[in-house]
Amino acid sequence: MRHERQNPNARNFGLKSRDIGKAGLNALKEDIKSFSSISTMHGRWNRFCSWLKAEHQIKDIRDITLDHLQEYSSHLNERCNQQNLSASTAQNYMSAVNRVMEIARGDRTVHVAPVAEGNLPKRSGIATTNKSVTGDVHAKSLNALSPRTSALLELQRQLGLRFEESAKLDAKKALHEALLHRYINIKDGTKGGRLRTVPIQNDSQYQVLRLAATFQNGRSMITPGQSYKQFKQNAYNELKSLDITFHAERHHYAQMRYQTLSNVACPVASGIKHGIEHYRYIASTLNMSLKEAKTLDHHARMQVSQELGHGRIDVTNSYLG
Repeated sequence: MRHERQNPNARNFGLKSRDIGKAGLNALKEDIKSFSSISTMHGRWNRFCSWLKAEHQIKDIRDITLDHLQEYSSHLNERCNQQNLSASTAQNYMSAVNRVMEIARGDRTVHVAPVAEGNLPKRSGIATTNKSVTGDVHAKSLNALSPRTSALLELQRQLGLRFEESAKLDAKKALHEALLHRYINIKDGTKGGRLRTVPIQNDSQYQVLRLAATFQNGRSMITPGQSYKQFKQNAYNELKSLDITFHAERHHYAQMRYQTLSNVACPVASGIKHGIEHYRYIASTLNMSLKEAKTLDHHARMQVSQELGHGRIDVTNSYLG
Protein backbone atom coordinates (compact mmCIF):
# COMPACT_ATOMS: atom_id res chain seq x y z
CA MET A 1 0.00 0.00 0.00
CA ARG A 2 1.26 3.50 -0.78
CA HIS A 3 0.89 4.73 2.83
CA GLU A 4 3.31 2.06 4.09
CA ARG A 5 6.27 3.77 2.40
CA GLN A 6 8.36 6.02 4.60
CA ASN A 7 8.80 8.70 1.94
CA PRO A 8 6.62 8.25 -1.16
CA ASN A 9 8.17 11.36 -2.73
CA ALA A 10 11.69 9.93 -2.63
CA ARG A 11 13.48 8.24 -5.54
CA ASN A 12 11.34 5.48 -7.11
CA PHE A 13 8.42 6.68 -4.98
CA GLY A 14 10.09 5.37 -1.84
CA LEU A 15 9.97 1.74 -2.93
CA LYS A 16 13.01 0.81 -0.82
CA SER A 17 15.52 0.55 -3.65
CA ARG A 18 17.47 2.97 -5.80
CA ASP A 19 17.40 0.43 -8.63
CA ILE A 20 14.39 0.86 -10.91
CA GLY A 21 14.02 -2.88 -11.50
CA LYS A 22 14.10 -3.81 -7.82
CA ALA A 23 11.79 -0.92 -6.98
CA GLY A 24 9.26 -2.39 -9.41
CA LEU A 25 9.62 -5.75 -7.67
CA ASN A 26 8.90 -4.12 -4.31
CA ALA A 27 5.84 -2.44 -5.79
CA LEU A 28 4.48 -5.80 -6.96
CA LYS A 29 5.09 -7.28 -3.51
CA GLU A 30 2.90 -4.55 -2.02
CA ASP A 31 -0.12 -5.59 -4.04
CA ILE A 32 0.23 -9.20 -5.25
CA LYS A 33 0.23 -12.28 -3.01
CA SER A 34 1.23 -14.98 -5.51
CA PHE A 35 5.00 -15.46 -5.67
CA SER A 36 4.83 -16.90 -9.20
CA SER A 37 2.77 -13.94 -10.43
CA ILE A 38 5.23 -11.51 -8.87
CA SER A 39 8.16 -13.30 -10.50
CA THR A 40 6.51 -13.34 -13.93
CA MET A 41 5.49 -9.69 -13.85
CA HIS A 42 8.87 -8.64 -12.49
CA GLY A 43 10.57 -10.28 -15.47
CA ARG A 44 8.33 -8.31 -17.81
CA TRP A 45 8.95 -5.09 -15.89
CA ASN A 46 12.72 -5.65 -16.13
CA ARG A 47 12.46 -5.84 -19.92
CA PHE A 48 10.82 -2.42 -19.88
CA CYS A 49 13.54 -1.12 -17.54
CA SER A 50 16.28 -2.32 -19.90
CA TRP A 51 14.58 -0.64 -22.85
CA LEU A 52 14.02 2.54 -20.82
CA LYS A 53 17.65 2.79 -19.75
CA ALA A 54 18.91 2.12 -23.28
CA GLU A 55 16.59 4.55 -25.04
CA HIS A 56 16.15 7.31 -22.45
CA GLN A 57 18.72 6.74 -19.68
CA ILE A 58 15.90 6.84 -17.10
CA LYS A 59 16.69 5.32 -13.72
CA ASP A 60 13.85 6.64 -11.54
CA ILE A 61 10.20 5.59 -11.80
CA ARG A 62 9.17 9.17 -11.01
CA ASP A 63 10.62 10.25 -14.37
CA ILE A 64 8.54 7.80 -16.42
CA THR A 65 5.80 9.57 -18.39
CA LEU A 66 2.85 8.54 -20.52
CA ASP A 67 4.95 9.31 -23.61
CA HIS A 68 7.48 6.68 -22.53
CA LEU A 69 4.78 4.02 -22.21
CA GLN A 70 3.34 4.94 -25.59
CA GLU A 71 6.79 4.74 -27.18
CA TYR A 72 7.39 1.37 -25.53
CA SER A 73 4.09 0.15 -26.92
CA SER A 74 5.23 1.24 -30.39
CA HIS A 75 8.46 -0.67 -29.83
CA LEU A 76 6.51 -3.81 -28.90
CA ASN A 77 4.23 -3.32 -31.89
CA GLU A 78 7.22 -3.15 -34.19
CA ARG A 79 8.57 -6.39 -32.73
CA CYS A 80 5.17 -8.02 -33.34
CA ASN A 81 5.23 -6.84 -36.95
CA GLN A 82 8.70 -8.31 -37.36
CA GLN A 83 7.46 -11.60 -35.88
CA ASN A 84 9.96 -11.30 -33.02
CA LEU A 85 7.14 -11.22 -30.46
CA SER A 86 3.65 -12.71 -30.29
CA ALA A 87 0.61 -10.49 -29.77
CA SER A 88 -0.21 -12.13 -26.45
CA THR A 89 3.35 -11.68 -25.12
CA ALA A 90 3.40 -8.01 -26.16
CA GLN A 91 0.11 -7.40 -24.38
CA ASN A 92 1.41 -9.15 -21.26
CA TYR A 93 4.56 -7.00 -21.29
CA MET A 94 2.50 -3.82 -21.53
CA SER A 95 0.07 -4.93 -18.85
CA ALA A 96 2.92 -5.61 -16.40
CA VAL A 97 4.31 -2.11 -16.95
CA ASN A 98 0.85 -0.63 -16.38
CA ARG A 99 0.45 -2.60 -13.15
CA VAL A 100 3.80 -1.58 -11.67
CA MET A 101 3.20 2.06 -12.59
CA GLU A 102 -0.24 2.01 -10.99
CA ILE A 103 1.06 0.52 -7.74
CA ALA A 104 4.12 2.77 -7.63
CA ARG A 105 2.20 5.98 -8.32
CA GLY A 106 -1.05 5.13 -6.59
CA ASP A 107 -3.06 6.18 -9.67
CA ARG A 108 -3.62 5.29 -13.34
CA THR A 109 -2.33 8.55 -14.80
CA VAL A 110 0.59 6.81 -16.56
CA HIS A 111 -1.23 3.90 -18.18
CA VAL A 112 -1.62 2.69 -21.78
CA ALA A 113 -4.29 0.12 -22.64
CA PRO A 114 -2.39 -2.44 -24.79
CA VAL A 115 -4.83 -2.69 -27.72
CA ALA A 116 -7.16 0.31 -27.48
CA GLU A 117 -4.46 2.92 -26.81
CA GLY A 118 -1.19 1.14 -27.55
CA ASN A 119 -2.37 -0.28 -30.89
CA LEU A 120 -0.87 -3.67 -30.12
CA PRO A 121 -2.27 -6.46 -32.33
CA LYS A 122 -5.10 -8.63 -31.11
CA ARG A 123 -4.16 -12.13 -30.06
CA SER A 124 -5.38 -13.89 -33.23
CA GLY A 125 -2.39 -12.62 -35.19
CA ILE A 126 -4.55 -12.14 -38.31
CA ALA A 127 -4.38 -8.56 -39.54
CA THR A 128 -7.75 -6.87 -39.99
CA THR A 129 -6.41 -3.43 -40.96
CA ASN A 130 -4.08 -2.68 -43.85
CA LYS A 131 -0.67 -1.51 -42.55
CA SER A 132 0.83 -1.13 -46.01
CA VAL A 133 2.06 2.31 -47.08
CA THR A 134 0.13 3.84 -49.98
CA GLY A 135 1.99 5.23 -52.97
CA ASP A 136 1.08 8.84 -52.10
CA VAL A 137 2.25 8.56 -48.49
CA HIS A 138 5.43 6.83 -49.62
CA ALA A 139 6.22 9.57 -52.16
CA LYS A 140 5.59 12.37 -49.66
CA SER A 141 7.79 10.62 -47.10
CA LEU A 142 10.68 10.31 -49.56
CA ASN A 143 10.57 14.07 -50.15
CA ALA A 144 10.64 14.78 -46.40
CA LEU A 145 13.52 12.45 -45.53
CA SER A 146 17.26 12.70 -46.05
CA PRO A 147 18.47 10.97 -49.24
CA ARG A 148 20.12 8.09 -47.36
CA THR A 149 17.04 7.37 -45.24
CA SER A 150 14.87 7.61 -48.37
CA ALA A 151 17.07 4.94 -49.96
CA LEU A 152 16.52 2.68 -46.95
CA LEU A 153 12.77 3.15 -47.24
CA GLU A 154 12.91 2.21 -50.92
CA LEU A 155 14.94 -0.92 -50.17
CA GLN A 156 12.34 -2.06 -47.67
CA ARG A 157 9.46 -1.34 -50.03
CA GLN A 158 10.96 -2.88 -53.16
CA LEU A 159 12.81 -5.83 -51.59
CA GLY A 160 10.86 -6.56 -48.40
CA LEU A 161 13.87 -6.03 -46.15
CA ARG A 162 13.80 -5.48 -42.40
CA PHE A 163 15.37 -2.20 -41.26
CA GLU A 164 18.59 -3.87 -40.08
CA GLU A 165 18.86 -5.82 -43.34
CA SER A 166 18.54 -2.64 -45.39
CA ALA A 167 21.04 -0.76 -43.20
CA LYS A 168 23.64 -3.54 -43.45
CA LEU A 169 23.08 -4.29 -47.13
CA ASP A 170 26.12 -4.38 -49.40
CA ALA A 171 24.18 -2.67 -52.20
CA LYS A 172 27.00 -2.81 -54.75
CA LYS A 173 27.39 -6.55 -54.31
CA ALA A 174 23.60 -6.99 -54.38
CA LEU A 175 23.35 -5.02 -57.63
CA HIS A 176 25.99 -7.23 -59.20
CA GLU A 177 24.06 -10.35 -58.08
CA ALA A 178 20.81 -8.92 -59.41
CA LEU A 179 22.28 -8.21 -62.85
CA LEU A 180 23.93 -11.62 -62.98
CA HIS A 181 21.30 -13.90 -61.44
CA ARG A 182 18.04 -11.86 -61.15
CA TYR A 183 18.05 -12.43 -57.40
CA ILE A 184 20.02 -11.14 -54.40
CA ASN A 185 21.27 -12.88 -51.28
CA ILE A 186 20.32 -11.38 -47.92
CA LYS A 187 22.32 -12.42 -44.86
CA ASP A 188 23.66 -9.43 -42.91
CA GLY A 189 21.14 -8.30 -40.31
CA THR A 190 18.82 -11.28 -40.80
CA LYS A 191 17.30 -13.21 -37.91
CA GLY A 192 19.87 -15.77 -36.81
CA GLY A 193 22.11 -14.90 -39.76
CA ARG A 194 19.97 -17.10 -42.03
CA LEU A 195 20.65 -16.60 -45.71
CA ARG A 196 17.71 -16.06 -48.03
CA THR A 197 17.23 -14.96 -51.62
CA VAL A 198 14.94 -12.23 -52.90
CA PRO A 199 13.91 -12.33 -56.59
CA ILE A 200 14.60 -9.29 -58.76
CA GLN A 201 11.82 -9.04 -61.29
CA ASN A 202 11.24 -5.40 -62.22
CA ASP A 203 13.07 -2.19 -63.09
CA SER A 204 12.14 -0.52 -59.79
CA GLN A 205 14.17 -3.09 -57.88
CA TYR A 206 17.24 -2.51 -60.04
CA GLN A 207 16.83 1.25 -59.65
CA VAL A 208 16.67 1.13 -55.86
CA LEU A 209 19.82 -1.01 -55.74
CA ARG A 210 21.63 1.50 -57.95
CA LEU A 211 20.43 4.33 -55.70
CA ALA A 212 21.48 2.53 -52.54
CA ALA A 213 24.92 1.83 -53.98
CA THR A 214 25.58 5.58 -54.23
CA PHE A 215 25.16 5.91 -50.45
CA GLN A 216 27.09 2.80 -49.53
CA ASN A 217 29.74 3.16 -46.84
CA GLY A 218 32.25 0.33 -47.03
CA ARG A 219 30.03 -2.75 -47.10
CA SER A 220 26.85 -1.22 -45.71
CA MET A 221 24.45 1.72 -45.84
CA ILE A 222 25.41 2.97 -42.36
CA THR A 223 26.63 6.57 -42.23
CA PRO A 224 30.42 6.85 -41.87
CA GLY A 225 31.51 7.27 -38.25
CA GLN A 226 28.26 5.94 -36.78
CA SER A 227 27.51 2.66 -35.04
CA TYR A 228 24.50 0.68 -36.20
CA LYS A 229 22.61 1.72 -33.04
CA GLN A 230 23.30 5.41 -33.65
CA PHE A 231 22.37 5.10 -37.30
CA LYS A 232 19.08 3.37 -36.46
CA GLN A 233 18.16 5.95 -33.82
CA ASN A 234 18.77 8.83 -36.22
CA ALA A 235 16.74 7.17 -38.97
CA TYR A 236 13.82 6.47 -36.65
CA ASN A 237 13.94 10.04 -35.37
CA GLU A 238 13.52 11.24 -38.96
CA LEU A 239 10.31 9.25 -39.29
CA LYS A 240 8.72 10.43 -36.03
CA SER A 241 6.93 13.38 -37.62
CA LEU A 242 5.69 11.37 -40.61
CA ASP A 243 2.65 9.12 -41.00
CA ILE A 244 4.79 6.10 -41.83
CA THR A 245 6.95 3.36 -40.31
CA PHE A 246 9.81 1.44 -41.86
CA HIS A 247 8.13 -1.90 -41.30
CA ALA A 248 4.96 -0.76 -43.07
CA GLU A 249 6.98 -0.78 -46.31
CA ARG A 250 7.63 -4.50 -45.75
CA HIS A 251 3.86 -4.97 -45.55
CA HIS A 252 3.59 -3.31 -48.97
CA TYR A 253 6.15 -5.70 -50.42
CA ALA A 254 4.35 -8.73 -48.98
CA GLN A 255 0.99 -7.63 -50.37
CA MET A 256 2.34 -6.81 -53.82
CA ARG A 257 4.16 -10.14 -54.01
CA TYR A 258 1.03 -12.02 -52.99
CA GLN A 259 -0.93 -10.26 -55.73
CA THR A 260 1.76 -11.03 -58.32
CA LEU A 261 1.90 -14.69 -57.31
CA SER A 262 -1.85 -15.26 -57.04
CA ASN A 263 -3.36 -12.64 -59.37
CA VAL A 264 -5.72 -11.49 -56.61
CA ALA A 265 -5.47 -9.08 -53.68
CA CYS A 266 -4.79 -10.52 -50.24
CA PRO A 267 -7.54 -10.43 -47.57
CA VAL A 268 -6.46 -7.22 -45.84
CA ALA A 269 -6.11 -5.38 -49.19
CA SER A 270 -9.32 -6.72 -50.73
CA GLY A 271 -11.46 -6.33 -47.64
CA ILE A 272 -12.43 -10.00 -47.88
CA LYS A 273 -12.25 -11.94 -44.61
CA HIS A 274 -9.35 -14.36 -44.09
CA GLY A 275 -10.17 -18.03 -44.70
CA ILE A 276 -13.09 -19.55 -46.57
CA GLU A 277 -14.51 -16.19 -47.69
CA HIS A 278 -11.23 -15.26 -49.34
CA TYR A 279 -10.92 -18.70 -50.95
CA ARG A 280 -14.35 -18.16 -52.49
CA TYR A 281 -13.23 -14.74 -53.65
CA ILE A 282 -10.18 -16.28 -55.36
CA ALA A 283 -12.25 -19.04 -56.93
CA SER A 284 -14.81 -16.57 -58.27
CA THR A 285 -12.26 -14.06 -59.53
CA LEU A 286 -10.04 -16.61 -61.27
CA ASN A 287 -12.78 -19.04 -62.29
CA MET A 288 -11.37 -22.04 -60.43
CA SER A 289 -12.53 -24.57 -57.85
CA LEU A 290 -12.42 -23.87 -54.13
CA LYS A 291 -9.73 -26.53 -53.73
CA GLU A 292 -7.60 -24.90 -56.42
CA ALA A 293 -8.10 -21.52 -54.74
CA LYS A 294 -6.89 -22.85 -51.38
CA THR A 295 -3.83 -24.40 -53.02
CA LEU A 296 -3.01 -21.17 -54.84
CA ASP A 297 -3.33 -19.16 -51.63
CA HIS A 298 -1.09 -21.62 -49.77
CA HIS A 299 1.64 -21.54 -52.40
CA ALA A 300 1.58 -17.73 -52.62
CA ARG A 301 1.79 -17.37 -48.84
CA MET A 302 4.62 -19.86 -48.58
CA GLN A 303 6.63 -17.97 -51.19
CA VAL A 304 5.97 -14.62 -49.49
CA SER A 305 7.00 -16.12 -46.15
CA GLN A 306 10.30 -17.34 -47.60
CA GLU A 307 11.05 -14.00 -49.26
CA LEU A 308 10.43 -12.17 -45.98
CA GLY A 309 12.81 -14.51 -44.18
CA HIS A 310 10.31 -16.58 -42.23
CA GLY A 311 9.92 -20.33 -42.20
CA ARG A 312 6.24 -20.52 -41.29
CA ILE A 313 3.23 -19.76 -43.45
CA ASP A 314 1.15 -18.48 -40.51
CA VAL A 315 3.52 -15.51 -40.23
CA THR A 316 1.94 -14.09 -43.38
CA ASN A 317 -1.34 -13.56 -41.49
CA SER A 318 -0.01 -10.35 -39.95
CA TYR A 319 1.02 -9.00 -43.36
CA LEU A 320 -1.75 -10.29 -45.63
CA GLY A 321 -4.71 -10.88 -43.33
